[in-house]
Amino acid sequence: MQANKVLLVDTGNTCIKYRWLSDASDDIEIAGTVELLLERLAHTDVEQVYLSNVANQEAEQALTAFCSARNITLHVIATPQQAFGIKNSYKNPQKMGVDRWLAMVGAAGRTNLPFAVIDAGTAITVDFVADGQHLGGWILPGYQTMKNALVSATKRVTQDKNVPKQLLAGTDTEECVAMGCLAAVQGAVIAAKRYLAEQFDEYLVICTGGDKNLLTSAEGSGNLSAANLVIDGLARYAENASFD
Repeated sequence: MQANKVLLVDTGNTCIKYRWLSDASDDIEIAGTVELLLERLAHTDVEQVYLSNVANQEAEQALTAFCSARNITLHVIATPQQAFGIKNSYKNPQKMGVDRWLAMVGAAGRTNLPFAVIDAGTAITVDFVADGQHLGGWILPGYQTMKNALVSATKRVTQDKNVPKQLLAGTDTEECVAMGCLAAVQGAVIAAKRYLAEQFDEYLVICTGGDKNLLTSAEGSGNLSAANLVIDGLARYAENASFD
């Protein structure tokens, strides 16, 4: 297997993120549509693709057809009961989004300490792992999802596109909405640290995802920040070259 011919793909809720296995940096490429991704891949020597896909069936079908036509091996990762030294707490692991699982696998490759991985995007997921055991997690609305829900469910409450860089008290309705939603999502980081601190003397909170900067700006925020732990998890699968 040549690492420069292995592609790692994460089809999220809003865009498609990808990186070559040979790329040592945390930088990822973004394609707005699967068509754009396939147009770019048509000019490469890709031989294998490792895919994380939660709900974008259109993208998976298009990628499957593309790979089949070009004799490219496509590995679609599914959430297992156990792999890479982590035991899933779900009785039915298929009910867990594979992006959550891969983020845990990616995080476990960075530390042996108990950890929480917080993946911030359309939704925010929080998963706790200690001594190879997934302890469970939380799912809550992401920053923009929360703003949209608040505005759609109330009257005379509006929002704008501004994203605050630090948590302050708002002085108009739009600013109050933005600050309130920021306070809520940053509260997930504080609660995760409290949950771990009640059980362990040492631990890490690792923030990832498109909105990770909203989390890492919180007082008492995560110890680590990672560009895309889902991609990192895919890289571990590719490097391991088995589905144990």
